[in-house]
Amino acid sequence: MKRAVIIAAVILTSVLSSARVDAQATGQINGIVTDSSGGVLPGVTVEAVSTATGATRTAVTGTDGLYTIPLIPPGNYTVKASLQGFRTAQRDGVRVTVTETARVPFQLEVGQLSETITVSADATLVETSNATHGIVIDEQKVVDLPLNGRNFTQLGTLIPGVVAPPGGLGGQSGDATPGGFGNATGGFNVNGMRNQSNNFLMDGATNNDTFNTGFVLRPPPDAIEEFKILTHAFSAEYGRNAGSVVNVVTKSGSNRLAGSAWEFNRNDALQARNFFAPQSQPKPELKQNQFGVALGGPLVRNRLFGFGFYEGYRNDSGITQNILVLSEAQRNGDFSGGAAIRDPLTGQPFAGNVIPSNRISGPAAQLLRDFVPLPNSPGNRYIVSPTVSDVRDMFGARFDYHLASNQTILGRYMRSTTDRITPRIVAPIDQRALATLQDGLVSHNFVISSNVINQARFSINRITANPAVTSGLAPRSYGINFANTNPVAAGLPSIAVAGFFGGGNAALGDAQQPFVDRVNHVWQVANDLTWISGSHSLKFGVDVRREAMRIAFINRPNGDLTFNGGLSGNAAADFLLGFPAQARATTQQAIQEGYGFLFAGYAQDEFRVTSQLTLSLGVRYELPMPFIDQNDAISGFRTGVQSQKFPAAPAGLIYPGDPDVPRGVVPTDKNNIAPRVAVAWDPVGDGRTSIRSAIGVFYDALAGQGDFFQSGVLSPPFTP
Repeated sequence: MKRAVIIAAVILTSVLSSARVDAQATGQINGIVTDSSGGVLPGVTVEAVSTATGATRTAVTGTDGLYTIPLIPPGNYTVKASLQGFRTAQRDGVRVTVTETARVPFQLEVGQLSETITVSADATLVETSNATHGIVIDEQKVVDLPLNGRNFTQLGTLIPGVVAPPGGLGGQSGDATPGGFGNATGGFNVNGMRNQSNNFLMDGATNNDTFNTGFVLRPPPDAIEEFKILTHAFSAEYGRNAGSVVNVVTKSGSNRLAGSAWEFNRNDALQARNFFAPQSQPKPELKQNQFGVALGGPLVRNRLFGFGFYEGYRNDSGITQNILVLSEAQRNGDFSGGAAIRDPLTGQPFAGNVIPSNRISGPAAQLLRDFVPLPNSPGNRYIVSPTVSDVRDMFGARFDYHLASNQTILGRYMRSTTDRITPRIVAPIDQRALATLQDGLVSHNFVISSNVINQARFSINRITANPAVTSGLAPRSYGINFANTNPVAAGLPSIAVAGFFGGGNAALGDAQQPFVDRVNHVWQVANDLTWISGSHSLKFGVDVRREAMRIAFINRPNGDLTFNGGLSGNAAADFLLGFPAQARATTQQAIQEGYGFLFAGYAQDEFRVTSQLTLSLGVRYELPMPFIDQNDAISGFRTGVQSQKFPAAPAGLIYPGDPDVPRGVVPTDKNNIAPRVAVAWDPVGDGRTSIRSAIGVFYDALAGQGDFFQSGVLSPPFTP
């Protein structure tokens, strides 16, 4: 893991900022209770009642008059404070948001306990009890702000220090979804960190793609209660990444039946024609529909609640392609009027600049007939706007069950499928990308007493994808003497003719490195215990994850051919003559399949030194176990060391089974101790000004594609 030390400078702020950081996707309420003279009142019972579900949580003030109600689900609450000999005080409309603290102070007046004074709660504008920085994006912003593709992570760029990544690093597409190669779901860069350094959580559980490190599932905005991006100075309960923590809270049902329906449409009637699409051709198509429904409500009032949603996505987009192809005359070897074509066998120009018909390669002629169209535009250009079809369906359901007055169970499941078809241009077949994403969570919250709370979680997320397909055609059926080295990626060689076609959608033959199969899954078991003792809010937790990957990213399974004009003076002539400048073939292919573990634990103390000063002390320990390939088909590098397992390997390459080389190739990093220290001070004591400072050590996880993947897919002798 990469070590990063982040020091948060002392900041004076009076704007909305973050609060207490809870990995359980909850918030908390705290405050001080005094009498009319300003004296603190111990022994006051403070009760918070959810206006949505009727769930109740209580706390009792300590000798300093302070109280804390931790681990409260986001939502609106009514908070009451009562003590014998004083009138009951009540605050309505207290809003609790994810990972933040709602500050609710009370001043009790002498009177009968049965008398109640009710006031409306003020919004907490400044965080005065924690130094972690971040901003909550609430339900209204998530739903109402315009989003191209309804990707909630695009709202992250509204936060200072957060920017969209460049396209070369994944970008920030509105329709981003995991499946293939590249970090399309990384979301954003925070404070200069990589977009691979974001830790995505959903309802407190991991939502990370272990291969690309972005998110796995992104619920539609109508299924999100709120989310928060923590930008730096996290408390000890957060780890794995050093860039940011993105904590999404999904919607739950309440005692009120409520639902919504939506449809978002884009079409080519309101879009300009692509400048490069010929006027003689129909306008490239664009039809996009994103539609869905959501419904939540009580299944058993005050006890069992449900929420479910469905969203469909249909996109047909014409993508204009412009490639240089051979004319009818050139296909017959006639290059008259152009630069001289040399005979590679003699070095002399062909008579009349025409290649004799008996010299034209049979495989080249057959490939041209079967796959390469004739030009349809001047200059031997072939311009076409094939319609790419993208069909997606997502559904999810969440159930919240109040098992008893002090126990709740949350169960959630989401599933998303993608079927994207990109029509061929000169390739043998259309490209079809399939992906199925799944996520499940079970969480148990147990209020052992008013000051001791435990939460246990078990979650699974899984990606099953076939990002690419191959034609299954045999190279020898086209007269090409290459053999397929992996049956899961059988097809024709990848053929590049410089200046004409080759690469991307304009590749002749099958893909050079087809990514034909991918399975990723993460199992997580975590437990957090909160114990409030006097002015100390103590928290302890453990997190165990098993991460597994199957990667069939096949390197040149059918070989590749490159024609560059170096032999005849023209790349197309080289192709017709059957003289490649480069021919490559592999002898075997390994499909990677492996697993790794991550063990983590933390201890944290939020100490209220005074009613205006809070000191947070914590330490976290992380033990990432290197990925192990089930066939030991990975390699590492040690300068000057000669492998004994593979003596013919170049010096420096080492393998599992070599002396002192573990199965994960690299030694386990065991020194990942991460202390965290933070202070928050309210100098006036009115909750309107905050001075905060923090320092901590954080560790960053390596992306699977940069660690396990690179150690095997392109490593000899597994992929020569």
